[in-house]
Amino acid sequence: MNNKRILGLIKRIFSASLILAVTSLLSLRAFGASELLMFNSDYCTWCHIWQEEIGGIYDLTAESCQAPLKVIDFTTGDMPESLAITEPIAYTPTFVLMYDQQEVGRITGYPGADYFWVELNDIINNGLPKQVRLNNTHNCGAS
Repeated sequence: MNNKRILGLIKRIFSASLILAVTSLLSLRAFGASELLMFNSDYCTWCHIWQEEIGGIYDLTAESCQAPLKVIDFTTGDMPESLAITEPIAYTPTFVLMYDQQEVGRITGYPGADYFWVELNDIINNGLPKQVRLNNTHNCGAS
């Protein structure tokens, strides 16, 4: 094969891969429409502890399929206007489970990893419709 054909083949493979990746991400969001907002602040000791204990692995968990994490800096006051939360955020960290831009569950504080995972699974199971949980699990490849 000459260089032009190889380069053309590489471009087609890259384009197809990019399309598949974007399609996968869009379908995951379309099925889920859920996310976990973490209201964080630089001065928050418990936020730093959460980052050390869970932050580095969260994206690798089944819970992240149900509720992809979005960290929001509490100190800036930049709250997305389109979100409907049930009550103001007063403490950091506060974790708010959103479904279709509505709050469906909340964890205030972080007293440790064991508590966090139990509480997170409770708000996922109680806040997200069963079919959404099944679709998110299927789309994420978790069993």
